[in-house]
Amino acid sequence: MHVRTVCVLATIVGLLAMPVAAANGSGAAVLSANGSAHWTIPLPNPFDVVVWNRTLSFNARKYEDGSVSGRFEYHQVVEGEAFVFNVDVTCFNVYDGNRAKIGGVIEVSNDPTLPAGVFAWFQVFDNGEGAAAPHDRSSLIGFGDEAANEAFCSSPNLPRFGPWDVQGNVQVDS
Repeated sequence: MHVRTVCVLATIVGLLAMPVAAANGSGAAVLSANGSAHWTIPLPNPFDVVVWNRTLSFNARKYEDGSVSGRFEYHQVVEGEAFVFNVDVTCFNVYDGNRAKIGGVIEVSNDPTLPAGVFAWFQVFDNGEGAAAPHDRSSLIGFGDEAANEAFCSSPNLPRFGPWDVQGNVQVDS
C-alpha cells in the first residue's frame, strides 16, 4: 500500500474514532453527523475534469448551547494530482432529518490555491441502512470565506451540483 494511502486511511480512522463530546461543546450533543464517503465523477461532467476521485471523512456535533465541534478531511485526486484538506468544523446544521450541512476552516492543505484559513463546506444525505436502502449521497466541496461558509450552513438549500451517490456510510442523527 502506498505511504500516502496509509496516511489518509489512518487519518480517516482517527476522525471516525473522535469522542462524542468535545471540550468546546456545552451540554449534550443534540445533532450529529459522521461517516466516510468515496465517489468518482467521470466524464462527461460539468467541471470538464477527466476523472475526479474524492474521499471525505467527517465527524460533527451540535450542542444544546448552539456550539459545534468536529473535523473533516477531504482528499481529491484530479488528473493524477492529490490534494488533502484537514478542516475544523465551525458550522453544522441538519435539514429534512437526514441531510447535514457541515463547514469549517481549513487548518492543513497541500493546495497552494486553497491554503490554511480558507473555509470549506459540503452536505451529505443519509438514505438509511441495509442492502435495500438507496446509496447515501454527497454534494461537492465548496470553498470560500467565513461569510460564505456561515451562509451555506444556515441555508436549507439543496446542492447546486449533485448530489452524487457515494460508497461508504453517512450517519445523520437529529
